[in-house]
Amino acid sequence: MLQQPFIQRAFLVGLIIAVLSSILSVFIVLKRVSLIGDGLGHTAFGGLALGYYLGFEPLWVASIIVVLGSMGITKAIRSTKIAGDAAVALFLELGLAVGGLLVALGIGVNLESLLFGSIILVNIEQILIAGTILIATMIVVLVFYKELVLVAFDETQAKAAGLPTWFFDYLLSALAGVAVMAAIPIVGVLLISALLVLPALTSLQVSRSFRQTLYFSQLFGLLTVALGLLLCIIFNTAPGATIVLVGIGIFLLTLIGKRTAQWLVD
Repeated sequence: MLQQPFIQRAFLVGLIIAVLSSILSVFIVLKRVSLIGDGLGHTAFGGLALGYYLGFEPLWVASIIVVLGSMGITKAIRSTKIAGDAAVALFLELGLAVGGLLVALGIGVNLESLLFGSIILVNIEQILIAGTILIATMIVVLVFYKELVLVAFDETQAKAAGLPTWFFDYLLSALAGVAVMAAIPIVGVLLISALLVLPALTSLQVSRSFRQTLYFSQLFGLLTVALGLLLCIIFNTAPGATIVLVGIGIFLLTLIGKRTAQWLVD
């Protein structure tokens, strides 16, 4: 099976998305906006359904909708009148409602592939798009690395240092939105937030510095996707769900291992 071109394409795009989501995962978790993946995922669902319904390229329509949605979520979160989780919930329900309405009207597409992903059907164009997004994201993170770290750890101190924290909040949201669009073919709309949260959560259990957290996050992300794809091929299960369950399993094993080590030391 591993010699089949479609399996090789699935692994290639999976590893690209694993690195992409793992890098952003660290900043998203430290900024305590972990639910943004859910909000953007459901916003993407509405955008994809709108693209199919209007007859335009669904991916481009959804990309525009998601980036605008990420800006809206960040604007709402930064507002003192709306709680962060309420802002995410607002866009989540809006995207879900619009998508559900358009699906009911008939968009002529397999709803399951939108909700749970179809990585086995990924094509070369999607791989090139994902690779381009990864390269662009890595360049942005490298250029603004110190600023992003400071804003993620202590926004108050970042403001005192004269940094435009609003700019980096919007930048992180935009990167997360683009990553969501790239990752939807793998895990789908409903499971997208897992790839933007689990690698960093797992990494924080074993790392002792921010740099270690960033490296371990990518390691756990790659392990999650690679092992998840192997298991879904062996047992013929849904790729997206299998990847997420593997990620949760790795997190639980890491957490148990950390607690056991602490108990033995004590």
